[in-house]
Amino acid sequence: MRKGTILGLIAALTIVSSAAGTKMYLDAKQEDNMQCVIHASRESYTLDESIEEADAVAEIQIDGIVKEVGSDGFPQTVHKAKVLNVYKGNLEEEIEVLQDGTVKMPISDNPIFEKGEKYILAMKKATANPECKGTYWILKEYFVSGNQVIETLPADGLTSEEEDIKTYESRRSWNKAMVEKEAELPYDSEIINKSELVEVIEGKE
Repeated sequence: MRKGTILGLIAALTIVSSAAGTKMYLDAKQEDNMQCVIHASRESYTLDESIEEADAVAEIQIDGIVKEVGSDGFPQTVHKAKVLNVYKGNLEEEIEVLQDGTVKMPISDNPIFEKGEKYILAMKKATANPECKGTYWILKEYFVSGNQVIETLPADGLTSEEEDIKTYESRRSWNKAMVEKEAELPYDSEIINKSELVEVIEGKE
């Protein structure tokens, strides 16, 4: 066999090996980035029930993810949050909030919180899981933008049906953040007035 032929075969094998290696690497990267959506049912609370059951109700701002827990059970995410306003209970300036699902394994009907987002949460202290001691789990949640809010946990009844709270019927009256958040939710939702919601919450104290 000629030397040129041998060198040609070596070069061809090198290209094939390199291509195979690249495909394996890309497949592995794709596996790393895969998202598994969880479909799960959870207990639903009315606004009144959530306020009554809650240890605290507050407006908070998400500061980032602390950790993900539940590798041997149900996946959950612990978020660090800054407390902006307290409507019920006593809270430190910073708390940790426990949300079902993770970035790679979100709950199908509840988008994972993002840094900088603001929420009004009805919360209860988490006591069962030692991994989450000192955190708060969520009974009811509302995404906040300006003076508009949208409930981001599905419920049997809409908040405006329970109380005399104004809704923003026309999509043209929603602010940009509300339009984007509403588009993420796979269920019927409503944009309601934050000030009126807060009045109702404080009136339950």
